[in-house]
Amino acid sequence: MYKKILFCTCLTEYCEHVFQFSLNMARENGARLWIYHGLGRLNMAQDETEEEIRKAEARVIDAYVDTMKGEGFDNYSINVSDGDVVSEIVKLARNADVDLIIMGTGTTVPMQAGEDVRVGPLGSVTMDTLLWSPCPVLVIPPALVPGLTRR
Repeated sequence: MYKKILFCTCLTEYCEHVFQFSLNMARENGARLWIYHGLGRLNMAQDETEEEIRKAEARVIDAYVDTMKGEGFDNYSINVSDGDVVSEIVKLARNADVDLIIMGTGTTVPMQAGEDVRVGPLGSVTMDTLLWSPCPVLVIPPALVPGLTRR
């Protein structure tokens, strides 16, 4: 059903679980997995911006590529950019003809084990992506993060 899946990451610990979900979804669907990390608006010279993008690409590779290779998955692309994160996600999804965007609820673990499960709203990037996306957006809830659920 899905041939191109876009996983949006902020490279936090919480994103590891969202990545695993995205990888499994891509594998099950025989889909290409696009991994996107946005740096936000950088007020730097062009060469400094390019260097920051290279550093961020290296962090994305360190965070996810070994896992994918270890699981025999090689159908992926990595995209890192500066600029408005939501605009860049939407532009990438549109230009790459993405079928599904997968992201977490926000940039931090939304709740700690044992805290009230009634958390605040989604993070601003997630909310705005839901509003502007050219394709379905799957938001992975905190209840799916191991150790954060109460049984």
